[in-house]
Parts: sequence; structure tokens; C-alpha cells
Amino acid sequence: MSISRIFDISKRSLLSHQSAINTTAKNIANVNTEGYKRRRVNLSQLGFGFSGLSGSMSPKGVDRIRQQFAESQLWYENQNLGKYRTDEMLLTRTEDIYGEPGDSGLANVLTEFWNSWNDLANNPESQSVRSLVRDKGVLLANTFNRLHSDLKNFQKQISVDVQEKVKQVNRLINQIRTINEQMGVSASDDLLDQRDLIISELSQLLNIETRENQDGIVTVSTSGQILVSGSDVNELDTEVSTQDRALSVNVIFKFGNRPTNITSGELGSMIGVINEHIPEQIDQLNILAKSLSERVNAVHSSGYNLDGITGIDFFKSGITQADELKVSDAVLEDATLIATSAAAEEAGDGSIAQSIFDIQFESVVQNNTVADFYNSLISRVGGRVKEAAFLSNSQEMVVQNLQNERDAVSGVSLDEEMTKLIEYERAYQAAARMISSADEMIQTVLNLV
Repeated sequence: MSISRIFDISKRSLLSHQSAINTTAKNIANVNTEGYKRRRVNLSQLGFGFSGLSGSMSPKGVDRIRQQFAESQLWYENQNLGKYRTDEMLLTRTEDIYGEPGDSGLANVLTEFWNSWNDLANNPESQSVRSLVRDKGVLLANTFNRLHSDLKNFQKQISVDVQEKVKQVNRLINQIRTINEQMGVSASDDLLDQRDLIISELSQLLNIETRENQDGIVTVSTSGQILVSGSDVNELDTEVSTQDRALSVNVIFKFGNRPTNITSGELGSMIGVINEHIPEQIDQLNILAKSLSERVNAVHSSGYNLDGITGIDFFKSGITQADELKVSDAVLEDATLIATSAAAEEAGDGSIAQSIFDIQFESVVQNNTVADFYNSLISRVGGRVKEAAFLSNSQEMVVQNLQNERDAVSGVSLDEEMTKLIEYERAYQAAARMISSADEMIQTVLNLV
């Protein structure tokens, strides 16, 4: 082998191992950078002139190490994690609205309302107890009003959050489009890292599917409908409607108003809570308030007050919503109109008051007592919170395992990188020594001439 050939091989070795050292240094510098995937110089693709090899470096030279299957699974499982976490948060806040168990909860207020009628049954001629009954009725109506209003307001608050999440989705898919365009001009591993991080963030917001071509340009869809493909993007929009006082929110495509089918991620959770869980709870409260008021009015209007007046409703009649429940204007203005006796001119008769107290033991709400129906509602809410918490914790473990599997391949290990750094430095020094030796050989030959 000629001395010039030794120079050529040594020079290429220097360049190759210098590239390997720089790549390893970059890995070490980005050990804590989120989304960074370690790089590796593929020395097997580099020829140094032996066995007829050309001695040219491959165009790629540096490989970006990915665990693509784990990464794809991670994006999929992120969708469920985003949904379960948001379910737990939103349903817990819904549960907090009821304040159960607690003094301000509806269960305790109902108990105080029934007990006030029992006190009146035992002392039907007392005006002060009548005033107490009226006050407990007002408190009960206000509690129904508050629950209904708080659920509605929470529903509106979530709808605002949905609009913000949709804006976030649009921002992310536009960022992916920009990276697609840049990849079409000049491919870059750093751009791919950035793109994968954006997709990971997007996967927490809604259910997505991804497809990547050989150039690194990615297509992202949701339920088979394209969000971004190459340099094309389909942005989302929010459609909020109120029909029959019922709020509903849907996410649509901005162009064409086509509906989406978002079932997972934070958006999927929010849409489900707005359109399903809260309306169901409001409907149950409405049924409870309507049934309770109708039954109390039916008994109360059949009774007589101390002056023999009858036919008075205790609650406002004809209500259909929990926020409409209130003590009737007549009773509100004059507590003496509260009926206690089953017949006129029987001041000491408290049978009507006793009958209203006994309503709590009757099946007046869909074959359930008032307490059983309300407890069933609270139990369903609490059960959903526990289920969401369980699913969230379980899903966190699934995602963590996938992250560990991905990082075992794609993540940077300082021990491994330091070992490789020493290895490449030794190889670089050996190549430099080869050049020094070749130089000495030339000097020797020249001195012989």
C-alpha cells in the first residue's frame, strides 16, 4: 500500500471518528432534552479504502434511533390517558358541586325540611313553627336552584375550555404542516424530534392516527378524517348550541362544517361530560324536584290552615326544572297559609303536616323514595369518579411502561455515551498516529534520497 493511500485512509478515519465524537457529544448535551432521540454514526457504512471500498461516507452517515412500534403505541395510549385523567378531574369537580356528605348538601337539607313538618305536626297551632317550615322550604328550593345552576355553569365553563383545546389542536397541526414543508426541502433529525413531540402532545388531546412516508413527511388523521397531510391542513372549529335550555358542544371541521368523531383524549372527555354526564345529572335533578313538589302540593292543597283556608300549594306549581323550584308566592308572603289539618276548624289536627312528613317514606320518584332516588344519583356520580380514577392510574402504568420501552432504545444513556466517546477518541488518536507514522516514513524516504 502506498504512503499516499495511508494518508487518505487515515484522513477519512479522522473525519469519521470526529463525526462520531461530535454526535456522541450532542447526545450527552441533550440527555435531558424532552423528545430528543439519540443519534449514532453508522461506521459500518463508511469505507476506508480496504478491499476495494470506495472510501466515501454515506449521505446519511448518522442514524436517528427509534423504537417506532413503542412510539406508535405510546401515541395511541396517550389518547386514553388524556381522556381518563380529564374524566377524573371533571367528574370529581362535578361530585364536589353536590357537597355530599355535608351540612349544605341536598340530603341534609331534605332531612331538615321533613323534620320541620314533623315539628309542625306535633305543634300545629304554632306560627313560629310554620315560619320555620316556610324557611326550610325556601332553603330546599334554593339548594335545588344552586345545584342546577352550578351544573349549568360548570357545563358552560367546560365548553369554553373545549374551544381553547380546539385552538390548541389547530396550532399543533399547523406546526406539523410547517415541519412537513421543511422536511420536503431539507430533511433534519432535529425536525423529526420536534415533530414527534408535537404529535405526542396532540395525541393527548384527541384520538389520532399517523402515517409517515420515506421522506419523513407525516399524515395525521382523526377517525379516518385527515387533519394534516403534507402541506394541507384541515382545522377544527367548535359548534355550541342551546336547545330547550340544554347546552351541547360539538367539534366540526372548519371548512365544510363536517362533524368529527372525537372519542378519546382530553377533548373526547370534555365533550362526553358536557353532552352526556352533566345533562343526565340535570335531568335527574329535574325529575326529583318536579316529583317532590307535585307530591307535597297534592297533600298540602288538600289540607286546611288555622283559618280554614284550603287549596293552597306549598311550592310553585307546574315546574319542570330544578331551577324553577320555589315556595309559592302565597306561602312566601304569609306563612299562616301553611295547612296542617285534614278538616276545617280543627286547629289541633296536624294530620296533613304528618302526611307531608311521611312523603319521605313514599315511592314518589320513579318507584323510589326521594332519599333513595337522590342517593342513587350521588352513587352513580361517585362510582364514575372512582372508575375514572382507577382507569387513569392503570393507564398511567401502561404509558409509563411504553415510555420505558421507547427510552431503552431511543433515550440517551450517559454510561453508554461516555464509553463510546472514549472508544471514538482512541480511534481518532490511532488515526492521527497513522498520519504521524506515515509522515515519519516520508521523512525517512526523503532522507535516503
